Amino acid sequence: MKVCIVGGGHIGTTLACYIKYTVPSKQVSIFTRRPEMFSQKIKCNDWEKEIAYEVSLDCISGVPSMAAEGADLIFIALPHFAVEKAFQDISPFVSEDAFICVLPGGGGCEFYFDKYFMQKQTLCGFQRVPFTAKLEIYGRETNLKSWKPYSVVGAQKRERIDEACSRIESCGLRTRKAENYLSVALTPTNPILHTSRTYEIFGTYSRDHIFHDKCKFYVGWTDEASRTLFAMDSELRELLSHITELDTSAIRPLAEHYEAPTVEQMTKKINGIATFQSVYAPLKPTKDEMGFVADTDSRMFTEDFPWGLLIIRSYCDFFGVKAPMMDKVLKWYADYMGFDWYVDGKLCGRDLKNTGIPQRYGIKTREELMNYYLK
Repeated sequence: MKVCIVGGGHIGTTLACYIKYTVPSKQVSIFTRRPEMFSQKIKCNDWEKEIAYEVSLDCISGVPSMAAEGADLIFIALPHFAVEKAFQDISPFVSEDAFICVLPGGGGCEFYFDKYFMQKQTLCGFQRVPFTAKLEIYGRETNLKSWKPYSVVGAQKRERIDEACSRIESCGLRTRKAENYLSVALTPTNPILHTSRTYEIFGTYSRDHIFHDKCKFYVGWTDEASRTLFAMDSELRELLSHITELDTSAIRPLAEHYEAPTVEQMTKKINGIATFQSVYAPLKPTKDEMGFVADTDSRMFTEDFPWGLLIIRSYCDFFGVKAPMMDKVLKWYADYMGFDWYVDGKLCGRDLKNTGIPQRYGIKTREELMNYYLK
């Protein structure tokens, strides 16, 4: 089997190293914009297993025909706004029955997958990334910090989910099958977790506000952020209760996922997760280096609102579900960023064309939306 990893960041590099180390017989390549920054051997430090290893990948290239030629299994580990371009780049070169796995698999990629791939090729996605990772040196060394017990995987073609999980597990990853791709598309972790905290940190300030300290993102999480999280997750649960066409039981409430059923317990839990301790808030130094301002180029701004929470909120309109907390957070974000999203309280602004919502692809009815998941 040929495996291609699209993306040379934290998750992509670490996943390529892990697969090559675990199953040396597999051909493993990386398709990246910066191949010149990769060394011939890449070191991976597995903190959980307390081991380190070096691997030599079969191909590291910025040319899609070289990296993706004949690939049977493709993992796309990119920000969601970059996934469509990746589809376009690799589609002419992967095998005719390839599985293209997006991790995590939200961001609306199911709405344009068929534009680039043939009938036998299958989109699948992870609810969450299988581990946390952090590059030590780009292209040279990475840290694998912690494993999830398993990854929930969904396939857009439900009859191919067994084969999808089989191929993924042959790479040394553990999976559980979701009944449908919707169970991946509406997974709330980052879209609700990250936006709750970003709103807490920046929600009362103007965009040019100067912070005196570069605070951490999770350490310092407060009950206010937890209340926002619980409110938005509750609105998602209300949406799911209206989706009667499909089994959505694989989308677990965040209180269950984090084993924290109350506001106070959630606050304590988030503050105490070991792998969260080193993550800083999206801040960058001012020009005079006398303080910090919001780094609106961070994925906390560019990813989790327009390609995460907004997509969940957009589904509510198809089912007549109200989501006042999501609207409050998203309206703040749109105003903060200068985006035209809301007009007279309705989600119909002209700048929505630059997001991942299904309405962008001409989907107008509940039936049309559900057709993407009933294949």
